[in-house]
This record gives sequence, structure tokens and C-alpha cells, in this order.
Amino acid sequence: MVFCIGLVMAIFIGKLFFIQVLTNDFAGKANRNVFKYKVITPPRGNIYNRYSEIYVSSSPIFDMLITPRELRIADTTALYTYLDMSPEEVRRGIRKAAEYSSYKESILARNIEPRVYGPLQEQLWNSGGISFQGMNKRYYRYPVGANILGYVSEVDSSEIRAGAAENVRYYLGDLIGKSGLERSYEDLLRGQQGVKVVLKDVHNREVGSYANGAKDRPAVKGTDLMLGLDTELQAFGEALMANKKGSIVAIEPRTGEILAFVSSPTYNPNALTGRELRKNWRRLRSDTLNPLFNRPLMATYPPGSIFKLAIALAALDEGIITPDTRYGCGGGFSRNRGKPGCRMHPHPLPLDGAIRYSCNSYFSATYMDLLHSNKYDSIYQAFDAWHKHMADLGIGQILHVDLPYEQSGLLPSTAMYDNPKRYYGHNRWSATTIISNAIGQGEILMTPMQMANLVAIIATRGEYFPPHFVKATRANESETWVARSYERKFTDIARHHYEVVADAMEQVVASGTARRAFIENIVVCGKTGTVQNPHGQDHAVFVGFAPKENPKIAIAVIIENAGGGGSWAAPTASLM
Repeated sequence: MVFCIGLVMAIFIGKLFFIQVLTNDFAGKANRNVFKYKVITPPRGNIYNRYSEIYVSSSPIFDMLITPRELRIADTTALYTYLDMSPEEVRRGIRKAAEYSSYKESILARNIEPRVYGPLQEQLWNSGGISFQGMNKRYYRYPVGANILGYVSEVDSSEIRAGAAENVRYYLGDLIGKSGLERSYEDLLRGQQGVKVVLKDVHNREVGSYANGAKDRPAVKGTDLMLGLDTELQAFGEALMANKKGSIVAIEPRTGEILAFVSSPTYNPNALTGRELRKNWRRLRSDTLNPLFNRPLMATYPPGSIFKLAIALAALDEGIITPDTRYGCGGGFSRNRGKPGCRMHPHPLPLDGAIRYSCNSYFSATYMDLLHSNKYDSIYQAFDAWHKHMADLGIGQILHVDLPYEQSGLLPSTAMYDNPKRYYGHNRWSATTIISNAIGQGEILMTPMQMANLVAIIATRGEYFPPHFVKATRANESETWVARSYERKFTDIARHHYEVVADAMEQVVASGTARRAFIENIVVCGKTGTVQNPHGQDHAVFVGFAPKENPKIAIAVIIENAGGGGSWAAPTASLM
């Protein structure tokens, strides 16, 4: 009996020794009861334009938190006045906080501007159970380029889970990039969260910093981005496109840096910040003109006659035509019963004349001769050779621009045409079946970004960098900018063929369909397009670059329902 009692006592003593000496598990639990870890949100990285001027920065904003158990408000009218909340909204917020927890903090009001924060604090000096949490909101010093920049908003549960899967911790109330560059570069812009450890008493009240801040971790500001964007050119482009639907994309051909990226209609990016974000987002989302739709990257169109430039390059490189090859016209493509039709102009024409007058018959004949050339064993082999050239020029391809939600457009394939349910079936199609491709009116679809990229490739004679926004980054203001690296690309088409096409594009502006793009003392090379639209008036398209030698800008303009490309798109590009 004595032995059993002794054994039990030994077990108890051993267990107490283990708990108190050998392990700190219970001490850790006790510490968690009295410590509070406050997350410190860092400012997001700034965004600069190509001239090192701040484009987007962060400014302070505050959330008001309440602890229901300690809440004591001496002057409730101050809440209604400064927070622009009704008495019922305040009561509902307090009730919701109490239902969640009577002794934990809950947010009563979000996104309080500094101009309100100061006076509100003065009014609440003798209140209790109220605290404020500093946050940062985006401030757009140039209120343009909303579709480039995107916006930031609170994380949702799916984003918290996705972050955790990548070892990135987000908390409810944190901000995250939802679209645009804010989303693409979230990992750089967000910075690193800090932590402040504070002591709390048995009533859950903060009583001071723990160990004089020895365990605190400072927040680290996000990485700054420098864009290749010219904000003045962007603003001018948005002004030119006011009350129109369409896009302007301008690229510096030598570097691939995007100079302007206009999506119209657009909106002021400052609308999606602060307390009005949700209301303004709902308003923009319900707008029938869809200003949130990123047209340069997501809208797809038949390219129309600008596609003749790509047809010419492929046919020259494949040896189907030479610059001196001539085809007759007479108002339509005679080998296909006059379809597609064409405007009356001098004929037969060599290649430069066909580009200058935008002859449908010439490029239909070129396309047909390519697909049925004796050079290939079958139309399938010929089509694949043509398809390879088109893909090489970025047509119907994802260009991997550093913005989310880029669309590929459509470059048809032999497998697509062989599908009997949607198209023709195996060996049941020929050049005449798909002749509309020759003039950019078939199944081919391009984004405005692809149109600008195509003309940038011509401007550099087949040697180019992929289009991109971010040109450099830096960790903070005290460090130098570090250039981003992009891979130089080359097409398979010989350089001298690009020279032929560039010469013809110069004639288009000097004396052809794009005379409204002419600029005194600057050699502009361009091509107009008129895109047939089954839903209304035709779309106007223009692509071009300038100057002809050592070009500084390549541009694509598409204006929906505006008619011929020479009437609206060409002069818009000239002004840019």
C-alpha cells in the first residue's frame, strides 16, 4: 500500500517537474494570453513613369476599431458627423462587433481620411474602447492609365488561402492588388509586414510595448517600379479617345517599352481608392460602356487590311512573290468570281502599289498562290508554313505582356478547318474557302496590343523585344534602379523583306490611304484598315511607326464604329 502511494506521488512529482522545468509549453500559452501581436502593414512600392516622376504613391488612411466590452463614447454625434454614418449604421456596427466578441477589436469604420482622422480623435479624447489602425491607400498623381495600374482592395478568403499555399501571409483587412500592374507585381509592391508585440492586462487592455520593442519587427516598404510609360502621352491619348470606344497602343520599338496604352472609355484611377471604392466599383461594373474592360489586351478584332503587311512578309520570305510581282484587279478578285471586291485603282500593280492602294485582289491572289504553290506537297503543308510565319509575328499569340487577363486572339489552324462540326472537314477546304484571311476578314482575330507589336516588329526589321510596362525596379529610394531583363527575339523572315514593306508603308502615308497621318519633316510609315462589323458601322484601324529609320514609336489605333481607317484612326495616330 505504501509502495502504491509512493509510486503515485513519484508520478505526480515527475509530471510537475516535466511541465515546469523541461518544457515551456504552458509558459508559451500563458504568454499568448497576455501578448498581442499587431501586424504593421508596410506602404506599397511607388510606381514611376519613364522620366522618374512619381506616378503612383501611398498615402495614410485609418480604420476605426472598437472593443465592445470597453466601449464608452462621450459624444456619438461626432461619429455620425465625421464618419458620415447614420445612427442606425453605428448601432448595427457595434452590435455586429459584440456578436463577434465583446473583448476583441472589430472594425467599425474603414478608410478614414487624414483630414477626418485628426478632428475625430479630438472629439473622442475622453472615450474608451476605441482605437485606430493605420493603413495605406493608393494616390494617383497622374489620374490616367487606370486599366494599366488596376487597383487594390481587401483580400478575400480565397486570396488568403492562395497566399498561405505560397507561404505568403495575408490577414482579413489587408490590401492586395486586384488587377493591372498592382496584381501582376503584387509580390514586389506589397513589401514585408512588420509586427509590434504589446502587453495586455487581464481585461484585454493594452498596457504597453513588450520588452521595449525588443521583439518587434519593422515593416519593409514595397519595391518601387519604373515604367516605360510616358504619362503625358498617355493623358493626351485618353483625351483624343474621349467619347469614343477603342484603343491606342504605342511602343518604343528599340526596347519594347510601352509608351501609351489607352483603353476607352476609361475612368479616373482615384475612384477606386478609399471609402468610395466599393460604391464606385459597382457603378463602373454596371456601366454599359464597360470602362473596366481592358480593350488593348482583351478586345479582339479582325485586323482588316493591316493584315496585308503580314501576308506580304510571309509571301516574300516563301518566294511566292517578289517586290515586282504584279496582279490585276478591276474591282474584285477575278479568280473567285470577283470576291472579295476592291475599290477601283490603277492596275496591275507591284507589291508597293498594292500596299499603297490596299488592293484586296492582289493579296487574295498572293494568298491563293501561297496555299496552292507547287513548292509544297499539299495545301496542309503550305498552310502550316503560312501559319508559322503568322505566329512568329505574334498574331493570335499570347505576348506575355506584364498585365493579367491577356487574350490570345485567334490564328486558325488546319485542325480547326478540318473540324466538320464547326468548319469544313478534312480535305474539304481550299484557298477560295478561306480567302477572307488574305485581307484580315476571315477567322483571324487580333488584340490591339498584337497589332502594335506587329508594326513594332516591322519597324525593327524583325528584331525586337516583347512589349512590357516595367523597365526597372529598386528596393528603396536610397538605391539605384535595376533594369529588368527581357529576351531579344528574332523572326525567321529575312531583313530585306521588311525593308520592302517599310518602303511601301512610307508611300501609304505620303500618297496612299493614310495621307492624314502625314507629318512634315518626319517620315511616317503606316497602313490603314477598315474592319467590317456585323453589328454596326465599320471599325477604323491604323498601324504605323516613325521615323522610318531608327524609329522611336510604333503605334496601333482602333476606333470602333468610326468607318475607314484613314478618316479617324490615321489622324489620331499622327497626333500621338
